[in-house]
Amino acid sequence: MRYPEMPAHLDPIRHEAWLDEGRVHQEMQTLREDFPVCWYAREPYRPFWVVTRNADIKEVMGQNALFINEPRLVLVDKAVEEATEQALGGRRYTVRTVLDMDGTEHQAYRELTRSWFMGPGIVKLQQRIEALADRYIAIMREAGGRIDFAHEVASQLPLRVILSILGLPETEAPFILRITQQLLSSADPELQRSRQGGADVMPEVAAYFGKLLAERRANPQDDLASVIATSLVGDEAIGALEAISYYLLISTAGHETTAASIAGGMLAFIQNPDQMKKVQDKPALMRNGANELVRWVSPIRHFMRTATEDYTLSGVTIRAGDSVCVLLPSGNRDDATFDAPYRFDIERQSEGHVGFGWGGHACLGRQVALAEIRTFFARLLPQLASVELDGVPRPIQSNFTGGYKSLPIRYRFHDA
Repeated sequence: MRYPEMPAHLDPIRHEAWLDEGRVHQEMQTLREDFPVCWYAREPYRPFWVVTRNADIKEVMGQNALFINEPRLVLVDKAVEEATEQALGGRRYTVRTVLDMDGTEHQAYRELTRSWFMGPGIVKLQQRIEALADRYIAIMREAGGRIDFAHEVASQLPLRVILSILGLPETEAPFILRITQQLLSSADPELQRSRQGGADVMPEVAAYFGKLLAERRANPQDDLASVIATSLVGDEAIGALEAISYYLLISTAGHETTAASIAGGMLAFIQNPDQMKKVQDKPALMRNGANELVRWVSPIRHFMRTATEDYTLSGVTIRAGDSVCVLLPSGNRDDATFDAPYRFDIERQSEGHVGFGWGGHACLGRQVALAEIRTFFARLLPQLASVELDGVPRPIQSNFTGGYKSLPIRYRFHDA
């Protein structure tokens, strides 16, 4: 037994826990107050430490040499890990993205696409983002005042931004959305392909992106898929595994977390009409408000790190080789960092949130995500005369990425 151990009556790690968001936030608050760094040794995972306070999460994620991403980036069932190790001869993952890398290797791969997601890249994308925002507002108008916002709007707009960046036609949207759900939400019975943790999807994914890699190497275009395909890492061409993994990361995580933020943001505005009224009166509030929305939703629920040497965190000694799980939504509700953290406040200065991670591995696409969020809501909300729920929201059953399978709403435009 390791001490302190997470009390038996608490378990915010379970996929099912997120079906009751209020309760899971209560459990994480209890952990922050009484067990901020605690040991978790329960099936179906290998044991690990759970970290819940904002400052401790930043302390872990901000020391990239001390707490590394490989070999355990996210929680995977032991049975799936073992099966993957047997199939691949030692590796626990079927992909190797930039998120799985550390040190100078991580920096080199991250640098390959930086310009597409920062500064000039955002300026170049802004017109496309505005056009897509207007398209989905038009779709809402055509729907006649009732729509499944999560399915028909929130999941679609960010996906098409990513397709534009990669240079893929919009006809590929259904395929990319399906593999995203089967990989990132593989614990949800309605979205999973099987109970293999998404591993069974990988042959199809490898074939698809392997074909894209070959096409872009043979005939480069003005798109990010070509940049990756023709990149040099050091003096050598990027490897096929790393290139395919890069495509997979951008095409799935690149839109899923933004979709979760837009869906969760709409729900937050419905539940807090005073905050919606502020944006309707002053759309420019979304420039900072987009960060508050990400803090509130926390679309990524955990990441894993592995200690490279013994380290004391909040009085608890983490041994070299121990795994550490940081609960990002918990860090974003920490009252030691945020005043009234359970209040959705569109005027809050939320820069201390960990919704995009922290440190050297912080989300590379965060500026694109924020541009999509602020553009869409700044254009939509002033046009709405009313909006309310039209049924029960159905959250995705997952301890990794959040979001909603369904968010039925009823609304009316001012000129309707």
